[in-house]
Order: sequence, then C-alpha cells, then structure tokens
Amino acid sequence: MPPTAGSRHPPSTRVLRSTLATMALLGVVLVPDTLVAVAPGSVSGHVTIKRGRRDKKDRSNVLILVRGVPDSRPEPLAEPTVVDQTDKTFNPRLTVVPVGSTVDFPNNDRVFHNVFSVSRPATFDLGLYKSGTSKSVTFEQPGVVDVYCNIHPEMAAKVVVVDTEHYVVTGPDGAFTLDGIPPGTYTLVAWQAHGERYEGWVEVGAGKTTTLDIELREERWPHDRHTRKDGTPYGRYK
Repeated sequence: MPPTAGSRHPPSTRVLRSTLATMALLGVVLVPDTLVAVAPGSVSGHVTIKRGRRDKKDRSNVLILVRGVPDSRPEPLAEPTVVDQTDKTFNPRLTVVPVGSTVDFPNNDRVFHNVFSVSRPATFDLGLYKSGTSKSVTFEQPGVVDVYCNIHPEMAAKVVVVDTEHYVVTGPDGAFTLDGIPPGTYTLVAWQAHGERYEGWVEVGAGKTTTLDIELREERWPHDRHTRKDGTPYGRYK
C-alpha cells in the first residue's frame, strides 16, 4: 500500500516505531538470543545410610536421578556394560544403564550358567552357556530388572534402566553431583537395592547449586527367594 500524502515513512515503519516507543516506555529491552540463554544449575549433596542404629561406612550404590526434566532422554552407552559371573556370583550386583544400552554377561566360572529374568521391563532367557563364553541383552524399557541364574539360586543381581540423562550412582562417601539441569522444579529420587527410597521436590536455579542431604535406611541384602525361569523351585545342583 503506498504511503499517504505528506507522510515521510510507510505505515509499517510508523507501526514499528510506535511499538518500539511503547516497549521503551514499559522498560522492555531487546537482547540477542545468544545473550538470553538461561544458565543451567546443579544439584549436589550426600547420602547417609542407616543400618540399625549406626551409619553405614560404605554409602555406595545409591542411584540418584532427577525426573521431569524436558528433553532429557539419554543416549545409549557406546560400549556394552559388563556383569561378570565368577565364583557363582554376579559382579557387580547392581548395574545402572541408560535405556537402549547393552549389558554383557560373560561366564568366567568353571561351571555352566543360565542367566534369565522375568521382570516386566525386560524378560529374557540366555540359555545354558559354558565357561569362556558370553551373551548379552539390550534393555529397551526403563525400570528395575531382577537377574538370576537358572542353575544357582544364590546368584542374584539388579540392572536398573533409566530414561533420563540426569542420574548418578554414589561412591563409598555417598557424595553426588548432577550438573547441566535447566532451571525448574523437579522430582529427585534416591534409590537403593534393598531398603527405603527417597523421593521429593528439588528446585534448581539458573547458574546455582542446590544442596541436599538424604538419609536412607538399609535392609540386609536378603537371599532372594525366587523360582527358576519356569516357576518351579530349585533342585540340588552343585
């Protein structure tokens, strides 16, 4: 549309100038996108584990994760994680992997093993395989997977599959830090294989560190009472 008589600027220019003047009056400032990016925050703290009336010295193997963070689905691990089988024991007994990751179960015992699970997130049966061989499982669904051997009832382990990149497993000192979390209010979970868990809100500020101390109570790692893969009780295999 041509400008009206006597006008020095087209209507679109006059509207833009009017809008900018109004923004200036209201205190609105235009800033390039690169300057308005909000800095992520972090969550840091310690876990204390009570066993009876005493504090447990080893505070490792507590999974800390933050739920509800947008666009936080993790990438699968580039290389398989290993859960070894030695002396009729799974090692480690707790493994945490992102969804889509693969876990190898090598048999380094002198006897045959048959690794299986009937857990809802992952049901599998690797069959009987001998010493010096290995089989693997790719975990596609999040959740806790109980892993057993169909021959040796004392063999039990857990694989926890997480669907967020914001997780960490504590070491012996119980310390944890989760970085790169966008500002917001989320759910923080502290989970252990045997014992109570913690779940509560955590507020993450831009460029700030939220500190949180968590106390859990642990139960003794019991002998898992489970059946074989077909639901029948174990025999006297040696």
